[in-house]
Amino acid sequence: MKSQAEMFRERVEQADRTRTEGPRRARTFCVTSGKGGVGKTSFSVNFGISLAQWGKKVVVIDGDFGFSNVNLMLGNNSPYTLEHVIRGEKRLHEIMSESYPNLWYISGGSGVRELIELDEGKLDGVLSQLAPLEAQMDFIIFDTGAGMNANILRMIDAADTTVLVTTPEPTSVLDSYVVLKSSADLENRPHVEVLINKANNAREVQNTYTSLASVADRNLGWHVDMLGHIPLDDRITKSIKDMTPYMIQYPLSSLSQQMKRIAQSVAMPREEPAPSQKSGVRGFFQRLLQRRGS
Repeated sequence: MKSQAEMFRERVEQADRTRTEGPRRARTFCVTSGKGGVGKTSFSVNFGISLAQWGKKVVVIDGDFGFSNVNLMLGNNSPYTLEHVIRGEKRLHEIMSESYPNLWYISGGSGVRELIELDEGKLDGVLSQLAPLEAQMDFIIFDTGAGMNANILRMIDAADTTVLVTTPEPTSVLDSYVVLKSSADLENRPHVEVLINKANNAREVQNTYTSLASVADRNLGWHVDMLGHIPLDDRITKSIKDMTPYMIQYPLSSLSQQMKRIAQSVAMPREEPAPSQKSGVRGFFQRLLQRRGS
């Protein structure tokens, strides 16, 4: 029987082979929630940092149309946003800031919304700048607004994977179901994985997931997987107040170790994920924009 060290080394080597074989294509994540206050942005930031600590190159994009707290949690108050790129005042690489090793941040401002409304000529100019992201990055994380609207639905439809963040509170579970129900009628059902946040114990995690998954299966005929869970922990609140992600402030805590396990399952999966029909970062935006008339 192989030791844990041998199994770990094989997974690292497999990830490296995947990185070098064939064309590079960053994987896109849309992190969303049915309501505010469930810890969606905290997850986006710390998930990104943890992926970066596993040796992956990650970009976190604030897709909350100017209302995201990503910049505050990263302690990064960038003066430039996607709006400056759209107006031709900056190039995409000029608005990217490396907040931590291997982790970059792009402030969306109102840029994502403006991008959706661009004419074809200006749109091509912006899309042409996405090629470097495709070639250089492993993961692109879009932190959306909470709730459900047409723009968020576009982002869910466009992403390779949507992480639906919920808590054990019944209202949060209900609002998460609304997100699933709204997404169920898309032409190609998105790949959604549930993240249970603020859980007191393993039983609460399982009960929350079972409650959401069973109603989705029964009413929508949709099997939804669970990405993982994050425990209820006062250090999360403190890290937000200190504007230092808990993966940085409390790297050895059980909280950070749990996030590290979640990120490892994504960065070095035991089995390679099925090839996505969506074509990376540029494909994300193209799919996002295809829904303008829908």
